[in-house]
Amino acid sequence: MPVQQIDSYKKTMSMSFDNDKTEQDYHDFQHNRGRSSSMYALAILAVINFIFAFLEHWILGVKTSIPLYGYLVVGLISLGGVLFSWLNTSNQLLQVRVLVPGALTLLVLITAVSLQDYRIYHAAEMALLAIWIGSLNVLSLRLCAMVAMGALVVFSGSAYLFGGISGLKLQGLLALMLAALAMTLYVSYILERLRRMLFLSNSAFKDMSSRQENWAFALIDLDAALNGIRDFRALIMRMMENLQSVIEYDSYVLTALEGKGPKPEADEVDGELFANEDGTLWTEELLSKLSQTRQSAASTEYESSKGFLGRDKQSLSYFRLDIPVFNDSSLIGVISLRRRSEPFDDLDMTASVSITSQAMLIFNRTKQNSLQVSKGIQQAKQQAAKQAAKEVAKQAAKQAAVQSMPAVANAGAEQTVTTQTTQPMQPEEQVAGAVPASNSPDYVDDDMDITDYTHAKQANGGAQEDITVVPKEMLKKIQDDTQSARKSITLLSRENADQIAVDRYRTAAVEGEPLSVLLVEVDGLSSIREKDGDKAAYRVFAGIVKYVFSKVDRESDVLGRYGQNGFSVLLPRVDMNAAEKFAESIREYADGASFKTPVGQRRATLSIGVAAITDETGNYDSMVKRADMALFVAKKNGRNCVKVRL
Repeated sequence: MPVQQIDSYKKTMSMSFDNDKTEQDYHDFQHNRGRSSSMYALAILAVINFIFAFLEHWILGVKTSIPLYGYLVVGLISLGGVLFSWLNTSNQLLQVRVLVPGALTLLVLITAVSLQDYRIYHAAEMALLAIWIGSLNVLSLRLCAMVAMGALVVFSGSAYLFGGISGLKLQGLLALMLAALAMTLYVSYILERLRRMLFLSNSAFKDMSSRQENWAFALIDLDAALNGIRDFRALIMRMMENLQSVIEYDSYVLTALEGKGPKPEADEVDGELFANEDGTLWTEELLSKLSQTRQSAASTEYESSKGFLGRDKQSLSYFRLDIPVFNDSSLIGVISLRRRSEPFDDLDMTASVSITSQAMLIFNRTKQNSLQVSKGIQQAKQQAAKQAAKEVAKQAAKQAAVQSMPAVANAGAEQTVTTQTTQPMQPEEQVAGAVPASNSPDYVDDDMDITDYTHAKQANGGAQEDITVVPKEMLKKIQDDTQSARKSITLLSRENADQIAVDRYRTAAVEGEPLSVLLVEVDGLSSIREKDGDKAAYRVFAGIVKYVFSKVDRESDVLGRYGQNGFSVLLPRVDMNAAEKFAESIREYADGASFKTPVGQRRATLSIGVAAITDETGNYDSMVKRADMALFVAKKNGRNCVKVRL
């Protein structure tokens, strides 16, 4: 409930709300509070009855003690109602619980008037009872007026019939009863207004807290949603999905300002409120204001029409919010939102600037990372070309050595010769398979071709050299290390994983095969990073990823980074049910595991969103969006759970 509705309600004398849903929510709110309010009302009624009993006996000294005991009994019944409401949490029959003791109090009061001569304190007691009726939370103003008026009429009639009053006394009694009725209605009106204001304030607080929570989640999810996007328009479109979870709007329009001059045209329009726009959406004055303040601008727009006698009449059309998009210090775009329901408030303005600023930071970071990746790829290509040239030289040297190798006695027998050479070998004379000295500049062990045979080389005018050949044990160790390196864990970047996943998605769509994706976020990893450092957070993250790697098919499944604290798992030929079971298995593992870090054992849980290819997904991005929404629900539901988006 927005704060503006509270201000609007303060300005009106009307009791009920204009919105039917708000009115129904208020009644539900009152019903939930009815138990506690009935306890207070019955406690006050018990005090009133004990006061009446005190007046009847100890002060006034009346002839009969029946009213005395009657008030005491009703007071005890009221206290019993308090005890019952305290022990029983049910809200049923609240009005009966409260009104029955009140009716008994009225009955005792009428009995006192009938058994004794009417006295003025009886009218005072009735007025106090009527005001108590007006303070009841379980009665609306209309119902309170009916009950109070009925009680006052019954008391006045009883005083006239059984109390023996007439003339001036009767007129004074009626005047006092009318004053009591007016006071009762006033008290009932004021208290109900206060109750409704309390409801609006409570609803506004909850609404603000919920929106702030959504804002925080949107900022967290923004990194995962926008990471890897290099197109500005695609970035804004994805950002609008996160923005809508924080700010409600009916329509939006966006423009990129670069090269468009003082009157930019719209690049993207969504919703009917901007569909038939004739005028300039972004005036020079508005753009100047956004550029200078760097804040969103909220406004109210009106429509002009002809009123009585042809006079111009303005009627509310919709509310508007203009959001600037900055890249460093330059205004590069504007997003405008419109809605009819309510004005945009300060939280809408602040959250919108926060989300767009965060989106541009991610966008710039992605471009820088892409540039670095491009440079890295270029350097890798150059290194590969150099390595290929070295391999060609090695192969040529090997072939030359084999061709010049003399026949060895006992051909076919395996030999291992280790002698000192007559002359030191030059780097270009080493053959593949020989282990060079540690200071050899051309030694690259991970790309060497290992050969296990004995050979000799004639050089320097026919002088023979013996070559140190790799022993079998060392050869086996190198081969095992190479095989182990090939099985190492590789977590792809978001961009590279998406490129592979798009191809797998198209294949699955064409062949009609199932395909699922898991978006996994490590809960509390940011807290571990802030408290224990990056190394501790890395150990926890790596431990979870290592376990997942041990459970997937490395030939077909694709694992990539997803946000700062998460990763994605693409599962070809795996349907929704199997993917959900797999997600639950890794969640259970993380929930029960602890990971060794430099600062001790640390634990973490997983929030996982699951989605699968369907006829409705349409493309890979749509499937990932569904999984991202499922992940959002998982985090909203307390984390450490798996949610599926159908």
